[in-house]
Amino acid sequence: MTDMDTRRKTTESERLLEKAKAHLVDGVGSGTRSTRSGWLPSPVFVAEGHGSRLTDVDGNEYIDYQMGQGPLILGHRPQPVIDAVTETINQRGSLFALATDLEGEAATAVAARMPSVEVLRFGQSGTECVMYALRFARAGTGRNLIVRFEGHYHGWSDAIHWSAHPSLAEAGPADAPAVTPATTGIPPEVGESLLVLPWGDVEALEKAFDRHGDDIAGVILEPILGNCGGMMPPEGWLEKLREVTRDNGSRLIFDEVLTGLRVGPGGAQRLLGVEPDLTVMAKALAAGFPVAAIGGTAEAMEVVTEGKTMHGGTYNSNAVACAAVIATMAETGRAGFYEELVANGERLAEGLVSAARDAGVNAHWTGVGSMFQLWLSDEPPRSYRHAQELVAASPFPTLQREMLDRGVLLQPPQEGLFLSSGAHTGADTDEVLAVAREVMPIVADAIERGEVGPVGGVR
Repeated sequence: MTDMDTRRKTTESERLLEKAKAHLVDGVGSGTRSTRSGWLPSPVFVAEGHGSRLTDVDGNEYIDYQMGQGPLILGHRPQPVIDAVTETINQRGSLFALATDLEGEAATAVAARMPSVEVLRFGQSGTECVMYALRFARAGTGRNLIVRFEGHYHGWSDAIHWSAHPSLAEAGPADAPAVTPATTGIPPEVGESLLVLPWGDVEALEKAFDRHGDDIAGVILEPILGNCGGMMPPEGWLEKLREVTRDNGSRLIFDEVLTGLRVGPGGAQRLLGVEPDLTVMAKALAAGFPVAAIGGTAEAMEVVTEGKTMHGGTYNSNAVACAAVIATMAETGRAGFYEELVANGERLAEGLVSAARDAGVNAHWTGVGSMFQLWLSDEPPRSYRHAQELVAASPFPTLQREMLDRGVLLQPPQEGLFLSSGAHTGADTDEVLAVAREVMPIVADAIERGEVGPVGGVR
């Protein structure tokens, strides 16, 4: 099959991109869907999505493994959620900025699933709720310093968007990473409220608490490193974090924006058996509707309960959001939902590894079946810095491009994720693996030609 046979059509998408650029910055609403992020030669302009598939404006159909970057845990347009939201709008309205019974019902449904969450408040985005988590940790401890880990992502706010994806040239020593702003436009003084540590380094953790323990309000991390390919925590690491923070009187904060309600019925904290003080949830919470939450133990949330610390928002727990949460919790709460979701994803991951190795390409996968990444390398990543070394030598851009041209939608970055949903079937997996067996020899040829490197390096 030639390139002409497989190359997807992009004429209409490219036209819409140029039209949008007249008034929409870069022609898209987020940098992650731009050409700069690897969507070449044009972003995918969606016409409609249904179940596990979407169709673009050029008529190309894809099996979707981006799933809205995580929220679409039930696939596109899940009917029970759509029905619940539509009924709520028609019978009640969408927004009151007043209390409704739906708020308490939605909160109860979420708290029943997340082991450490006794009480919670809703918001709109993970970034917003991370900001509140940091505020609550500082208010509850009377301290200011926040510990975060290199390579983890906690949203784009000035307060925490540091060292999320530093280049190795600017990252500083491996055992004492530099506090590096992840974007221009952040005052350098904000970095003084943060301490950046290497993930999984017990010695560095203990040293930081020995030196700064009296000032450390909280430690925030992704319990599974979803923003770097789904790396699992080293054995005993989360337990050590729980021990050190508890002994020091600091808050342990899990950023479960990606993992919450995706990797299992109780998020990463139930899957891995470690309970934090505060938890941020978002993406899979409402099956595609913009909802997030910050919750935790009654003690950790006491500063809000007593009115000492401000939490508010006009759109918080609006009727649409709460209806979506309630319906989503009911659907993902069905017997066997997560077992099937994870098993189907694991079969895909293992099949991709086999297809790569059969073509002479070394491969591994990391993560959980519902949230994993394929690494085309001699070994899986052990740390953020190791992952960046693998990215620099990765043929993943070739894989992503060739799969896209054959109707399989993946996130472009090697550090991204395969994100599946309850709408994906065994037949979808079979189809994707058939495509992978066709594509992997092309990937092997790209390696031979030296066509490797970060997103955008090959086309």
